[in-house]
Amino acid sequence: MLLSRKTKYLILGLGSFVPGYRRLPILSKAAAVSTGGTDSARYCYSVWLRHLVKAHEHGLPTNPAAVAELGPGDSIGVGLAALLSGAKTYYACDAVTYLHNTRNLQVFDELVELFGKRENIPDNREFPEVRPVLSSYEFPSGALADAHLCDCLRRERTESIREELLDFKRAKQRFIFYAAPWDEQTVVRPNSIDMVYSQAVLEHVNDLEVTYQSLFVWLKPGGIMSHVIDFRCHGCAEQWNGHWSYSDLTWKLIRGKRSWLINRASYNSHLALLREHGFDVVYGLREPATRSSGIDRSRLAPAFRDISDEDLQTSLGFIQAVKK
Repeated sequence: MLLSRKTKYLILGLGSFVPGYRRLPILSKAAAVSTGGTDSARYCYSVWLRHLVKAHEHGLPTNPAAVAELGPGDSIGVGLAALLSGAKTYYACDAVTYLHNTRNLQVFDELVELFGKRENIPDNREFPEVRPVLSSYEFPSGALADAHLCDCLRRERTESIREELLDFKRAKQRFIFYAAPWDEQTVVRPNSIDMVYSQAVLEHVNDLEVTYQSLFVWLKPGGIMSHVIDFRCHGCAEQWNGHWSYSDLTWKLIRGKRSWLINRASYNSHLALLREHGFDVVYGLREPATRSSGIDRSRLAPAFRDISDEDLQTSLGFIQAVKK
């Protein structure tokens, strides 16, 4: 029996009230959790350097001493790339523990090799879904000076990071701090972070207002944020923006008791929250949908009737902002 995506997600939402519902054959595929490609060293290398290149393009610092990542997923590979390019501490903040530590070690060793060779950034032929898109994928020597990188890749330093990877939950940590779930501002000290980034994560956050409040508290004055946000329906509708056609009641049933799904916030909603919570938006880029199958304004649910035409067609966004 073929079910529509709406029906599948309604069943998933209703089933979330029943223990063991994910084991049902009809739902196992739809219920499967995917946390992206962070278990690939080349993916992690590409993601981190893209954020760094864009920061460099817009006159933002490219040598953050303390970085925090929201939703690292399968591995902390992007954070390891940040450490290898000069960060002194890395905070991994996730909603659920997905981490596979054995894979982290392999990703780390591969990242050391990639940075050692000054490998060009894997481009959109290799990772067509990764954003932001760059004008050049050459290794960013302008953002990462060779002498600086040589110092970051000293064997003594890389071995110290690797030792922490073997047991990064021990009491005395120097480089890596992991918090899952992170649901309080106190998981990171106030005014201690130079850069916060995320890759297709903020669309999953339940309470964006609390999240942006926390990020403001964590960041030092002048600290930066860099976020890729995916505004698509993540498979819960037939059209890429069909999630905006569901009424509040339908969405409540689709959501069920699951701890997270997507929040349905638009690009302009993020901009408004950033400004409300004390950030200056330095750079913002919208990527319009490439498909013509999206819903039009006549099908929007009441909660989204006031969405702008531009938001209705924005499938992906990239935002860099600075704490005032």
